[in-house]
Amino acid sequence: MASDEHPESIQSDDFTSLEAKEELSAWLANPDNDGQVVKTSLRPSDRVIARVTDGIYRQPASALRELISNAWDADAKNVTILTDAPRFSRIYVRDDGLGMSHQTLTRLLKSIGGSAKRREIGQELGVTHADDVELTPGGRKIIGKIGIGLFSVSQLAKKFEIITKVSGADYRLVAEIRLNQFDDDAEGEGDDEHFLAGEVFIRREHSDDIAAHGTDIILDDIKPRVRDILRSADRWDAVKERDEALRAGDIESYASLTVERPRFHSGYTGPVQGAGISVLVEEPRLPWTAKVPADQRMAKLIEAVEGEFSRLARPDLANTLDTYLEMIWSLGLSAPVPYVDCHPFDLIGGPDIQFFWLAGSRGKGSELNVANGEKVRDAVRRQVKGAPELVEGRDPVGGFDVNIDGLSLRRPIRFNHHQSEARGLDHSVMFLGRFEPDLTQVTSRQRGGELNLEGYLFWTGRVIPKENNGVLVRIRGASGALFDPTFFKYQVSEQTRLRQITSEIFVQRGLDPALNIDRESFNFAHPHVQMLTLWLHSGLKQLTNRLKDLAQRNRQSRRAEESVQAASAVAAKGREVWRAKRGDAPAPSVQFTTDQDEAQKYREQGSIVFSPSVVRSTPATKGGSSGNALAEALITVLTAYGVFEDRTYEEQQALVEAILSIFAAEAR
Repeated sequence: MASDEHPESIQSDDFTSLEAKEELSAWLANPDNDGQVVKTSLRPSDRVIARVTDGIYRQPASALRELISNAWDADAKNVTILTDAPRFSRIYVRDDGLGMSHQTLTRLLKSIGGSAKRREIGQELGVTHADDVELTPGGRKIIGKIGIGLFSVSQLAKKFEIITKVSGADYRLVAEIRLNQFDDDAEGEGDDEHFLAGEVFIRREHSDDIAAHGTDIILDDIKPRVRDILRSADRWDAVKERDEALRAGDIESYASLTVERPRFHSGYTGPVQGAGISVLVEEPRLPWTAKVPADQRMAKLIEAVEGEFSRLARPDLANTLDTYLEMIWSLGLSAPVPYVDCHPFDLIGGPDIQFFWLAGSRGKGSELNVANGEKVRDAVRRQVKGAPELVEGRDPVGGFDVNIDGLSLRRPIRFNHHQSEARGLDHSVMFLGRFEPDLTQVTSRQRGGELNLEGYLFWTGRVIPKENNGVLVRIRGASGALFDPTFFKYQVSEQTRLRQITSEIFVQRGLDPALNIDRESFNFAHPHVQMLTLWLHSGLKQLTNRLKDLAQRNRQSRRAEESVQAASAVAAKGREVWRAKRGDAPAPSVQFTTDQDEAQKYREQGSIVFSPSVVRSTPATKGGSSGNALAEALITVLTAYGVFEDRTYEEQQALVEAILSIFAAEAR
């Protein structure tokens, strides 16, 4: 039985060092070693590596994200990805980066998880800067670290080919990699030292183009399930089943299948038939035409999603796009590429946005006087004490363009103001800040290295699409995760305001030790995550305090107008329910019209719009209030409880008419 006593920490160098497994086992079995100390080192199991290469990434986009990051680290200027959409039978990735020498390729294949990046060996191999292991040879901040990114393609295919060449060489290297599917129950694989993660067949080919350089990755045999995910097979099959139920008059089955065809998609092919042929069942409906330039197509994708506002109060990606277009959106968020319009620090002053600088801890932040046409980063340097320089968003070293099937990736984030309701703020609000805590008083083991970051919190009445609501953390320009709508578990009751915020944090130094191996989540126990969380939550508090102050001023400015209008008892009751549920947030403005253009205009101003048929079917109240008052009160109450969220305007209309028809029946 083990003793309950805890031995003292080893302080002396009086111990034996053994690395070989057999020697260590024999030493531990020898009773002559009682009371002695042996030192060894941890060794990762080959089975652990097999699991890493076999399933740490959740979506096909994750694999392409890692290959894009590898191209960035190789100082590529251009990355071309061809997906064979909508069939997805073959994926091809080419970059014009440095390529891999025979030494680099050998290390990659024989040392999975042992990246040469950010290490002195990287300088010897030429994959890091000669003077700084944290930079690429061309001076970029290196994204990769662990050394498993290339094998993320095991999520897409079990066989792929690497063709790589370095400038100045008269040959290229071609490696065909066949990865094993990990099987815990397989016999004869209990010994880690004999476990194989896969086989590699390499050949060397002569090349006359001495100056050529770069790497191609070819996946010819995409996994069937991956193909089904990329072509949205489950969704299209459900749409087909729903359509067939309607044609057959099976209303019960039709009603139970709530899936809808995506508004925009890459097309749909049926299952693979003989000779690997699949038939196009649904023609593509992309947000752009063939004449639209590559660098403008991402803007068209955003406009397609924003255009869904005419149908949904909170447009989202899931209802609007198929999996393929969602993947493009996700890659745009994660890759180190430019924004579709401009970087948030390059926004210019004007009446549509108000800027503030984050205070140290509490308060409401300090307002920035950004002149018309002036960039906010320039206003920060001019007005904030210490003249801080916001460095994020400067042009990447050498430029970087990622082209997917004729579309140049851009970050799909815009900073336009969408008014939430007619009497709310008529402009957006952005808080900016820097955070570089002084950790000199913290021991090196506890602080986890230095931490340096910049960030913003952008408030607007309605975040479009709703998936852009939350906080997204970028480390060295790249991100593995999407927006976190909890803002790192911010505990607050003001859920309405929280749903109106988009935030990004740009980490220049630190935090990546807290990244989990999939680069899509964080170790929340790491001190950097804890410090970032405190800074973020402080910023959210300052933003909400400022919004409350602005809302109060807004209410005071309209009191004179409201004082001359006598609210009916029904309307007052509706506002009472609203205040009990939503606090000091302004109650919605309700408009009635049948004109679609007028309805769209009201909605863009933040109003809730219904057809006058709602009013015509509404009985007058006992107090003599009009049908408008009762309808408006009902709509206000339903809005307070979030009943309309994620419902189409047609569904909202039908719901209100159904409730009011019950009132009308009772009145009769």
